[in-house]
Amino acid sequence: MKKYMRVVLAALFALALGAFAQGDKVVIGYSISTLNNAFFVGMTKGVENGAKKFGVELITVNANGDSAKQVADVEDLITKGVDAIIINPRDAEAIAPAVKKALDAGIPVFALDRGVTGVEVTSFLETDNVAMGRLAADLIAEAMKAKYGEVKGNVIELVGLVGTTAARDRGKGFHEQLKKYPGLKLVASQPADFNQEKAFNVTSNLVLAHPDVDAIYGHNDDNTVGAARALKAMGRLKKVGDPGHIYIVGIDGIKQALDLIRQGYIDCTISQEPVLMGEKAVEFAVKYLKGEEVPKHFYTPFTPVTKDNVDKRQNWAE
Repeated sequence: MKKYMRVVLAALFALALGAFAQGDKVVIGYSISTLNNAFFVGMTKGVENGAKKFGVELITVNANGDSAKQVADVEDLITKGVDAIIINPRDAEAIAPAVKKALDAGIPVFALDRGVTGVEVTSFLETDNVAMGRLAADLIAEAMKAKYGEVKGNVIELVGLVGTTAARDRGKGFHEQLKKYPGLKLVASQPADFNQEKAFNVTSNLVLAHPDVDAIYGHNDDNTVGAARALKAMGRLKKVGDPGHIYIVGIDGIKQALDLIRQGYIDCTISQEPVLMGEKAVEFAVKYLKGEEVPKHFYTPFTPVTKDNVDKRQNWAE
């Protein structure tokens, strides 16, 4: 049995080496969940940069937020015989059978930002979403202590897209860390789907139900930008330092959030590095196809961006 497995693995490895061994141009399939999000636009730019840098052909397919379409897209890439697949899953479970099919066909798969449930991909590149969730809780606790002299306050959580590992882990880290601050009360937690319009509507309803809210945590900046718009429409958007200010923290580092930080309405975005993430995915794919080892799990860095440092660093979105 062991000998058989060695033969199978050797055959799959030979398939992966094929394009380089024959001198053919490497073709990478890139499946993005949606481009209706500045973060994913940045990540796609990184993938395109990497393709140019390493001289590979890129076939890009956009699922447009449709899990079924993404499954069909990946199956089409398999049929086309691409050398590797880079994927940002729309739904971690729905995409799993298609990803397994690619791996079984000897096509290495590199997951970006979001993982695949129950399938061990060739490499998973992401930011530490659990750690970012924990940091968001710490930042709220710090702000509430500065406001009240003790860590207390009412918090609303705008959850990301249910079914994604990013939303799951950002919530997990946040909830775990909140346990360290018994004075912080999570009064509401509701999906806003990483979407500004959904966040606008959800925030409007939740703030009406919980008018004494002190802080809002959004799983991404589209959630917090939508929240800020809702607060403005309700006459509740106040600048930092105003007694009526509601502390807002999100994740990603998109331009709209950076601008609202400069204006004093959003307090912090925990900025990821999507361009770097995309570039690294192509780098890892090329290395793997050449027979080099690549990390099974790779974390790109994150940085809290506030009014104090927003103009002192290179922001990926600007």
